[in-house]
Amino acid sequence: MTTKKSSNWIKTAEGETLRIEAHLAGFAFAPHRHDTYTLALTTTGVQCFNYRGSLRYSLPGEVLVLHPDELHDGIAGTDAPFGYRAVNIDPVDVQNILHGHHLPFLPNGVTGKPCLVDIAQRFLTEFQRPLEPLEYQDLIYDFAMALQKATTIHHKHTTANYHAIKMAREYIDDSLDNDITLDQLATITGYSKWQITRDFRTLFGTSPYRYLTLRRLEKAKSLMSQGIPIAQVAQDCFFSDQSHFTRQFKKSFGTTPNIWNKLCDLKK
Repeated sequence: MTTKKSSNWIKTAEGETLRIEAHLAGFAFAPHRHDTYTLALTTTGVQCFNYRGSLRYSLPGEVLVLHPDELHDGIAGTDAPFGYRAVNIDPVDVQNILHGHHLPFLPNGVTGKPCLVDIAQRFLTEFQRPLEPLEYQDLIYDFAMALQKATTIHHKHTTANYHAIKMAREYIDDSLDNDITLDQLATITGYSKWQITRDFRTLFGTSPYRYLTLRRLEKAKSLMSQGIPIAQVAQDCFFSDQSHFTRQFKKSFGTTPNIWNKLCDLKK
């Protein structure tokens, strides 16, 4: 876990669950997309972000819930820095609870609903210790139920669709270093390749290719944290070259690998 604090910094919590704390000023992150939910608790200042065509504001104590694959950025709402703590929640974990329902979506991205604020605080208050496995599973269940209750979309796909797309996702997880085609996924699942594309987006919030790219990028972050040079990381994570890796990284995290390393102080 990093301890360095300057005008702009990011540190990570203890444990395997990716939880970060950030302190940022001015224009923090360029427009980008995640393939996960982002659950964030604003701690200081005014956190602003463009989301679904509008500028949103979050004050201390309020919660952001950003849907997978939704374009957003990060900006200080005043001349003062803003701070937040955040956890990325895999939609796969949410689908394991919802079993085929559409992923819940919070339209404006910001809420003060006590149930979601409570869940965010339980996820994000204690950075000095890892979350226990059962604790994390309880939090995921509470998050999925609370978010679904806060939305109005409860359409459910068939169980067969859910299992086919789950099978496709698991194949991608096991094949990060290989070229993957929709034809392969169709053969493996016994399901139409275009239905795979459609239902993958509905159930997991992003396309199969974006999911593959983000899995490679998460692997890249892990390698970067070990001090491996960026050019080597790009090669090890199956990007065509360092430029391709940098473009994909910025598109997904709103900053370049070099700047991310500096913010996180990963090499210390």
